[in-house]
Amino acid sequence: MKILGMMPVRNERWVLPHSLACLSAFCDVVLVSDQRSDDDSREICRRFPKVVVLESTEIGVCEQARWQLLDAARDYDGFNLWWWNDADELVSPRLARAALQRDFPPGTALECLFYHLWNDAGHYRDDGSPYYGPHWKPMAIVDDRRTNYDRSSALPLHQPRVAVEEGRALVRLPELPVFHLQWLVANHNQMKQAWYRCRELLNGDRAVDINAKYSITFPAPRARTSGVPPAWVEDITFPPSSADDGPCWQERDIDQWFAQYGPAFFERLEIWHIPALRREFFRRVGRRPKPDRSYRPSWPTRARWLAGRVARAGGRRLGLTNG
Repeated sequence: MKILGMMPVRNERWVLPHSLACLSAFCDVVLVSDQRSDDDSREICRRFPKVVVLESTEIGVCEQARWQLLDAARDYDGFNLWWWNDADELVSPRLARAALQRDFPPGTALECLFYHLWNDAGHYRDDGSPYYGPHWKPMAIVDDRRTNYDRSSALPLHQPRVAVEEGRALVRLPELPVFHLQWLVANHNQMKQAWYRCRELLNGDRAVDINAKYSITFPAPRARTSGVPPAWVEDITFPPSSADDGPCWQERDIDQWFAQYGPAFFERLEIWHIPALRREFFRRVGRRPKPDRSYRPSWPTRARWLAGRVARAGGRRLGLTNG
């Protein structure tokens, strides 16, 4: 059984040397589906002998890139283990080699605890957030020569990376933490979330529904964090803080959409907390944007929720004092 690393890439120079170094250290082959990068991502890939770059004739979302990766992985004989990685995710090669050395039966999916690093490489968000707190995430599967994706959608955003069917064997690997780096580049991350909002509006989804879905992605400067144990990352390198400087490809796409449709087309989206987009809207339209926030509870409802939280917190403090 070979271990095949599988990764979609589009303009990931900021992190690619680090993620490819991790994958190359425990995978037999690393398949990269490059979505027509216009930075030096492909040149970085060529520095790693185990990397095989698959060129795309057109730019697809990362889910479509995974379809291409799956098809390419089938060219390798046997029931191989496919490790699905995004470019902005890192895993300790030492821990991966130890966790994946067992013989898993074909069709077995592997779940790892997924940690969102928060503000720096030494801390992860740990406040009970259902999305950004530590949670189990399928990261790998042993190919049974039948596994496939549902390819019926023209825009399969947020399709699960591992095609886990109902009833499939599932093994959890708590000893193998996976780190997501998107909040180490908070500015680029906010532009990325704006890109998703705009893309889904162009696909015909309602702005209010989009805003509700992505409301969890707003910055949370007061989120509680915990320290990353040094043993989890002792053989991992991280990109510098300067990686968050300058524009990203998502911003260029949004600029092109503004030019094609006009910024007012996107006014109902909650993307105007990003200074560059807010300035562009004002420059072109001459006023402040008014996003659709009708999904939010009314002020009286929120006030009652806040009062309830304050009362519960006070009760807990009082209980601790009396105890």
